[in-house]
Amino acid sequence: MSLTNNIPETMVPGSYTGFNFYAGPNGLPANIQKVLLIGDVSSAGSLAVETPTEVGSESEAYELAGAGSVLMQMYKAAKKAWKYAQITMLRHAAVTGSPASWAFTLTGAATKAGKVTVICNGIEYAVGVAKTDAPDDIAVGLADAINKTPDAPFTAVATTEEVTDQTTHETSNVPTGEVVLTAKCKGAYVSAAAGGLNVSVNSEAKGITAGSITATAGVGTVDIETALAAAFPERYHIIVSPVNDSTTLGHLKTHLEAAAAPLEQRGQRAVCAVVSATASAAKALALAQNYERLHIAAVKNKINATVWEIAAGLGAIFASNTKPNVPMNGVAIPGLAIPATKDKWSGEEQDLLLYGGVIPLVEEDSQLCIVRAVTTRSNNSGSRWTKLVDTGIIASLDYFRDSIIAMHRAKYKIKVIHELLCDAVNEDNKKIAKDLEGEEILRFIDYYADQFITEESKTEQGRLLCQIPAPVVPGLNQIYSTIDLYL
Repeated sequence: MSLTNNIPETMVPGSYTGFNFYAGPNGLPANIQKVLLIGDVSSAGSLAVETPTEVGSESEAYELAGAGSVLMQMYKAAKKAWKYAQITMLRHAAVTGSPASWAFTLTGAATKAGKVTVICNGIEYAVGVAKTDAPDDIAVGLADAINKTPDAPFTAVATTEEVTDQTTHETSNVPTGEVVLTAKCKGAYVSAAAGGLNVSVNSEAKGITAGSITATAGVGTVDIETALAAAFPERYHIIVSPVNDSTTLGHLKTHLEAAAAPLEQRGQRAVCAVVSATASAAKALALAQNYERLHIAAVKNKINATVWEIAAGLGAIFASNTKPNVPMNGVAIPGLAIPATKDKWSGEEQDLLLYGGVIPLVEEDSQLCIVRAVTTRSNNSGSRWTKLVDTGIIASLDYFRDSIIAMHRAKYKIKVIHELLCDAVNEDNKKIAKDLEGEEILRFIDYYADQFITEESKTEQGRLLCQIPAPVVPGLNQIYSTIDLYL
């Protein structure tokens, strides 16, 4: 064995000792999952367009996204699901369009104290009513109460009309009893009937009537293509989209494919959510993509949460799973509302969704839970294909690649090719695989030992070619049992 001196030469007598941080086992890299939330900010948000910004605290998130914005709602949903999520915010290009609005008018005369309440996705914004209050005063008070609630997803205005005093001929603005709510973010998705903001109003003050809401849908679509391009150089393990249309899913797929390619090596996955009346509609959305790095979660009919909050919560839960192949069967997403019993996917519907590459979300023990975490990759050339259907497979492959790359960089970055190098690299590749076998991420490594091959390229100077088998340990999803009856 020949030793190499890596300490600078000196003529001064003494004992000199340095450190070699790469001797001995390097171990496996940490499997930290960074989350990228893509969304829109309110007028109070300071986040620049298409500038990925890491968020260190909730107060910083409020400053960047603005209270009540889509992006802030996503941040809060992610942190409720898993408070340790490492989050980066990304503001997409401005939506060309207009915000949704909701208007209603209060009428009558209060004969008994009570309250008037605006309800948005189960959250109440209320104002107390005294027996002597007039509708226009109540409207002003309700608008003020909403505007003093920073997390409200809309602003409120008690409308006025110009009235002229017939004696003095002076004009003044007098409240009309009408309240107009305006969403803090633009776009049609914000007020979508399924998965958007659903607003209603209720009067519990005797004598005061809340008229029907006149809803004006938001206008404009979200385009995340240029935002994804801005985020491309960095690795974000989980990317959360606020919308679920086919164009957006196509942009995500293109981004994920490019980032995970061999010359980029940044394995990432993307999450979105849908609220759908039928399992077949959600399944069609997934089948159109059929890609192992894309996840679509589905809730049936109605839920007191938006699709962007659901997606953010699910993304944070994915990020919390530091062991990549552990299944997430029945795992809850804390902080999210639950659908009514009548809106729970049936067993048959859950099967249809899972076979189609959709993650069903259902209520279990008063929590919104993942039935089974799957990818949209459910078929190959029109035939059922299960090799990449569970999220743990692609996540494990990414972690295996990360581990191999980390070892190669640490041990072979400045090596030269010599006659023993191929064997050394091959054994180190095998050792990483054995380490992962010890973590129950890979298996049967000894059985596949002869398939670990490393050789020098015959056509490209300075290149080694490695073949590395990856027998991933699948998550346990089912146990089939037969109970025999003996009398």
